[in-house]
Amino acid sequence: MESLFRGDTIVQSAHIAGICEHTSLVWRHKILSVCASLTAEDRILDGVVYLDEKLSDVKHPGITVEDKESKKKRGISNQKRNIVCAIDEHNNKVIQVSERGRIHTKNLYEIYKDKIPSQCTVVSDSLRSYHGLMKKLGVKWIKIPSGKKEKDGYTLDKVNRLHSSIELFLHGYRGISDKYLKNYIGL
Repeated sequence: MESLFRGDTIVQSAHIAGICEHTSLVWRHKILSVCASLTAEDRILDGVVYLDEKLSDVKHPGITVEDKESKKKRGISNQKRNIVCAIDEHNNKVIQVSERGRIHTKNLYEIYKDKIPSQCTVVSDSLRSYHGLMKKLGVKWIKIPSGKKEKDGYTLDKVNRLHSSIELFLHGYRGISDKYLKNYIGL
C-alpha cells in the first residue's frame, strides 16, 4: 500500500513486497477498488459551484487496434473518457468518470442531481449539455461564453487547477487502463 501511495510502478511494488508483477497488479487494483468505494460519498456542494469536464485518453494496455483507429484524435472523440469535475467555494469536490466522447445532459444530471442544490450558483463554460442540466437543476447559471475567460468577474480557474492536479496525479501512474480509471480517480 505504501508503494502504491508513493506512485511506484508495478515492478517496483512487486520488488518491494517480494511478489510477482501480476500479483502486484492484482493487489493494486483491489486496493484502488476499496479506495474508490470509500471516497464515493454523497458530497453536497454549496454556494458558488464551478463545473467543467476533463478528457482523458482511453487506454487498453495489451490490446492492439487497427492503424486507422490508432491515430490519436484531438478534442472530443470516442477515444477520450470524460472526467466530470465540480468544486465549490469551500473546496468540496465531486470528481467522477463518465461516458466516452461528447458528454450528454442525461449523464451530467445523473451525476449532479443530488450534489448541486437549487440555491447554488453554477459557473461553467457554454457546453451545449450544460443548458439542459441547468434547467433540470433549477440553479442560477453563469455561462462563460466560448472564447472568453471570464464573465462578471467569474472564471473557471478554480476547476482548471483541479484538472491540472488530476492530470499530474494520473501521469505518475503511466498508462492507466480505461477499465480502472474510476478507481485511480477514487484514490
